[in-house]
Amino acid sequence: MSGGNNILLQELCLGFDVFLCFGIPIIGFLLLRKKADRMMKPLLLGATAFVISQMLIRIPLLQYVFPNFQWFLILQTQPYAYGIFLGLTAGVFEETARLLFLKKFLHGRTRLLDGLSFGLGHGGIEAILLVGINSLAAMILYPLGYLDLSDSSYFSLLLGGLERIFAIAFHIGATLVVLHGIRVQKSGRYTLLAILLHGLSDSMLVILPAAFSIGIAGLEVYIMVVSFLVLFLGLLLFNRRTQKELKDTGDHL
Repeated sequence: MSGGNNILLQELCLGFDVFLCFGIPIIGFLLLRKKADRMMKPLLLGATAFVISQMLIRIPLLQYVFPNFQWFLILQTQPYAYGIFLGLTAGVFEETARLLFLKKFLHGRTRLLDGLSFGLGHGGIEAILLVGINSLAAMILYPLGYLDLSDSSYFSLLLGGLERIFAIAFHIGATLVVLHGIRVQKSGRYTLLAILLHGLSDSMLVILPAAFSIGIAGLEVYIMVVSFLVLFLGLLLFNRRTQKELKDTGDHL
């Protein structure tokens, strides 16, 4: 294959990532807005919850504060403990922010569509900031010779965008779990469940390669399965609650 064709295909892979990272949140929001009004607020709240909990608090702590402590340096040499630490801190910061923003700024709005929009905003801004912008920059810099992707396979280039599909599914599912807890006035219990699910999902990304030499493809399969199971759980909780409400309404008629 000629160099020109190779560059073109790599550019297409990057373009696919950009489309997924920017397109899923935008298209998802437009579809939700057709179903109900006031969808922008939960979308923006979800995005803000991620930016504050991860970009402004957790990631700076991991990169600039914790490395100054001996316990953290020792922890990094223990793959299992470090994986659990990373997973649980991600769960604690993100799910706590999810709960606070849903209760404080989206008070009284516990519709399924509100949860879908909030989760889409949370996962969507993560996709844009962590993958979308980088892929867009790579599309520009690579043909100009400022970036070397000669050792990158098409599969590896596509993984960034594909993984964001799974991550967005997870964040929507986790949002529905937390929102269901608010809906049934058991927010602490369901937020703890979301933290544990988040911790399980993220910690295994460190533990599985260390324990079983799982490669990138295997990890992506794991992420896909866990993410869609969490999404299914969130939808199941809402469906069961809706059916119960309909039954209770019928009993009172």
